Amino acid sequence: MSNRAVHTPFMENQRMNYIGKVAKVRSAFDGGQLPDGLPEGSRVRMVGFDIGRFDVEHGGRTFRIAMACVQNLHQLWN
Repeated sequence: MSNRAVHTPFMENQRMNYIGKVAKVRSAFDGGQLPDGLPEGSRVRMVGFDIGRFDVEHGGRTFRIAMACVQNLHQLWN
């Protein structure tokens, strides 16, 4: 048996691109807080992504926030 990863067309079609999407942000239930200068309930534009984190733009500034701080993240998948 091979240890090689198997890629299916389903997996390749499920790539998510959040860049450019707009969402609301809030402090997370797990204690993740929004950075100073980013108010609760703000609408932000996603400008970058790293594992577990987003770079978002609001009011001409860029902030790094935890994924858990993005409301309704699952609705941005499409």
